[in-house]
Amino acid sequence: MEDFVYAFGGYIENYGYAALFSLFFLGILGMPLPEETLLVFSGFLVSTGQLQYVPTFLTCFFGSISAMTAAYWIGRSLGFPFVERYGKRFGLGYTVYKKTEDWFNRVGKWALPLGYFIPGVRQFTAYFAGITKLPFRTFIIYTYTGGLFWSALFVTVGWQLGERWEQLFDVISRNLAIFFLLLLAIIAAVSFYRRRNPYSKPKREELP
Repeated sequence: MEDFVYAFGGYIENYGYAALFSLFFLGILGMPLPEETLLVFSGFLVSTGQLQYVPTFLTCFFGSISAMTAAYWIGRSLGFPFVERYGKRFGLGYTVYKKTEDWFNRVGKWALPLGYFIPGVRQFTAYFAGITKLPFRTFIIYTYTGGLFWSALFVTVGWQLGERWEQLFDVISRNLAIFFLLLLAIIAAVSFYRRRNPYSKPKREELP
């Protein structure tokens, strides 16, 4: 954690909201940056008076959803031709692509908001949503809602913890990641069960 403060603390303190926006944008697009740590550290700076709560929260939120939106359109522009051209090297093909598309249409949309809380997942969900051509309106609803809650939660945690943020952050973020990973697994399991058991769905009453 000390390495993080040394690497990014001065940058954020010197350049403020512009630094926050650029770090979140680059991190969500795939650069190896600790976004959740950035959120909590930003909240800590709010507690010291160096930043203001509302501008900090909005900067983190817009930085994250801007990057997610850009990743969606990158994935949508590349689409299946990219998978077809380069995916064969990794054992990917049309069948895998269609399964991924089907999964995203049924379950994957939930990976957009829940994936924010799972390290290593949030960086890829928007790309796959674009590649599988998830409707943009659906993408916005799920992604922006998740980003709003994610940003507000961790900035608030850092703000309220103050000087204690370094001691408690790891425990909080790890437990949240486990919770949302289990929640996503439950959603996937329920969807799989319904597909395997179509008669489990309630039937509509037929009109006489």
